Amino acid sequence: MIKLLKYDWKRSSDGILSTLAILILLEAALSITGITRNWNEALVISFSIFGYSLALILLFIHCCRTFDQNIKSFSRRLLPLHPMKAAGTTILLSWICAVLIIAIAAIHIPIYTAFSDIDNSFLNKNIQFEKGSIFYMILSIIWTYTTFTISVLASITVARSFRFKKSTWIGILFFFGVQALIAWLSSVVFNHDDGSMGFFSIKGTSTEGSFAFGASNDLSYFAGPFLIELAFTVGFLFLMNYLLNKKVEL
Repeated sequence: MIKLLKYDWKRSSDGILSTLAILILLEAALSITGITRNWNEALVISFSIFGYSLALILLFIHCCRTFDQNIKSFSRRLLPLHPMKAAGTTILLSWICAVLIIAIAAIHIPIYTAFSDIDNSFLNKNIQFEKGSIFYMILSIIWTYTTFTISVLASITVARSFRFKKSTWIGILFFFGVQALIAWLSSVVFNHDDGSMGFFSIKGTSTEGSFAFGASNDLSYFAGPFLIELAFTVGFLFLMNYLLNKKVEL
């Protein structure tokens, strides 16, 4: 799988690196212009978040297109490799792109705050993270991003199992239909509205203008939304494995 990842990276590196370079230039130009011309920090931060979000979406689409091209590639089909390795390399590639964007943001944020007039004392005083909450939030983000990626790849695989021009719409309908079903089961059957990751729930509480994030160890969540997402994720993997193995034409 590492060899496949290297191959996909070589084929996609120009698009990925050019997107990251444009992101760095635009974020630097926005920050420098905002500081020198005394723009409102909220406006600069909003545009910065939009830029990072747009870059992440574009790179994610790029990774999904790479997976789609691999499915259609006749030469890739002839390789004596397990079909799930194609999905695994795409998941790893999407995570590499996400980590690169996070690294750029991690460098950008302290530099901008050091030269801007942002008052961090208000944030430090009114926003608090309880013990373990940051760790569980990171786990929740990792889980959510990974399961979302797998669901998108499964939808692409379903769409490519049909041999006609409008098959893309079948994949789109499959994706939104399954997501709606997962959301319905989580909210109606288990009635859980808080963010959860396995045994852990993430909650936010507001008191007199301050906001605190906490993470609680609650076994009831294990029998709720997490198991539903896990079951559907495993189902997606089995579905992709079956379709990529059999090359079914429906």
